[in-house]
This record gives sequence, structure tokens and C-alpha cells, in this order.
Amino acid sequence: MRRSVLFAAAVLGVGLLTAGCSSETEAEQKTENANAAVCLSLQGLEATIQGLGDGVTGTGDVTVSKAQESVNQIQSAYDTVESEIEKLGQDVDEQVLTAQEQFSQAQMQIQDGLSGLDGDSSLSAVPQEAATAINNLQSSYQELNSSLGCS
Repeated sequence: MRRSVLFAAAVLGVGLLTAGCSSETEAEQKTENANAAVCLSLQGLEATIQGLGDGVTGTGDVTVSKAQESVNQIQSAYDTVESEIEKLGQDVDEQVLTAQEQFSQAQMQIQDGLSGLDGDSSLSAVPQEAATAINNLQSSYQELNSSLGCS
């Protein structure tokens, strides 16, 4: 009888330890998946931002109207990024919040800089403020990417 009580206690103890590890592993896996989703959504954003940067330097065939479309695509992709960041379910690092704010400000500057311009003109001909805002957008994207631990 005594052996069966000890055996039952040992089995119960191992079961509790295993359950605790399993929950911890599940939580870690959930966090890793959420982080991966954030990084993946950032990758979708990177190509559009790079296209704008190429257009400003004249190395890409980007017109103002294409740039305006890109700004809309960036906003949509960025909304996905923000949604994924919210799914992390934890307080976001101050560095991430700062990068998000800088990114949003750069987006607004780009929109303001492109408004009222001829849609057929080359993006390399945009006012310096818009070109600077696009560079700021690239920098804030890199900061956001880095602050979230994405490569």
C-alpha cells in the first residue's frame, strides 16, 4: 500500500512538472510565432519602401502617381505590422514606440510632399522635403525592424 501511494505521488509529481513545462513551452512558442508574424509583415513593407527610395535617387522608374500608390500600399502594409505588434500581447519597448512614431511622421510628410504634384513627373524631381521624408521612412523602418529583433 505504501509503495502504491509513493508511486502515485511520483506519477502525479511528474505529471505536474510536465504540465508546467508544457504550458511554458506553449507560451514561448506563441511568443515566437507572434514575433515571426511581426517580422514577416515588416518584410512585406520593406520592398515598397525600397522602391520609393530608388525612385527618389533616380535609380528606379517611379513617377509621382506610382509613389502615391506606394504610399497607400505602405500604409496598408504598416497597418498589418501594427496589428501584428498588438498581437504580441505585451508592453511594447519604448524604442519600438519611438520608431513607430517616426515612421508615421515620415509617411505624413511624404503624402504632403506628393500632393499637388504632376502624377507623370519623375519621383526624383520631388521637393527636397519629400525626398528627405522618404529617407526618414527608410531609416525609421530599419529602426523599427531592429527594435523588434527582426533581421
